[in-house]
Parts: sequence; C-alpha cells; structure tokens
Amino acid sequence: MLHRTLLLALALISALALAACSQGSAQAQTGANGRATVTVDGDGYHPATLNVQAGKPLTITFRRTTDRTCGHEVVFPTLNIRRELPLNQNVDVRITPQAGTVAFTCGMNMYRGSIVAR
Repeated sequence: MLHRTLLLALALISALALAACSQGSAQAQTGANGRATVTVDGDGYHPATLNVQAGKPLTITFRRTTDRTCGHEVVFPTLNIRRELPLNQNVDVRITPQAGTVAFTCGMNMYRGSIVAR
C-alpha cells in the first residue's frame, strides 16, 4: 500500500513539473502580416513568448477566455500600455518592438509573457 502511494505521489509530482515547464516555454512566431494572437486563461498567456522581427509593426490580439483569472488586463510596463481585457472579446495592442525583449503581465504581475524581437 505504501509503495503504491509513493508511486502515485511521484507520478503527480512529475506531471505537475512537466506542466509548469511546458507553460513557460510556449512560443510562437508572428506571420508575415505582423499579427499574433495570445489567449489568456486560468493558466496564463498562450503562447507566453512571441518571437518577432525587430522594427516591424506588430498587432497582438489578446482574448481572455475565463473569468477565473487575474488576467482582466494586460500591462506592458516599459511601454506605458495598459488595456482592459473583457471576457471573450478581442483586444488589439499595436507596437513596433525594437531589438530585445518586451515584457507583458497581468495587472497583478502574476501572469507573464514576453515579446522577443530580433
């Protein structure tokens, strides 16, 4: 019985570790049209990282799909941008990222994402 409980506990720990690693590593590249879509759900931003071309205009469409989240707004601290994210509505944020990384967060700084421009 103890052996079975330990195996179940190890399986659960492994599954949680895998989920945590995969959440932070979700990445996407924007298409030639300079658009990307980010979904905000109970687990954070999907994808959490956007790889884009530096100096090219970019439109990111954010869509919050649950009310059980702190993702009611998106904040780009270094760009002085803050947008409300109404439930199940698209909200566009337009920027022209320079080379480097631009972070975005939820209003409580719990969900984090980034734009990597090269």
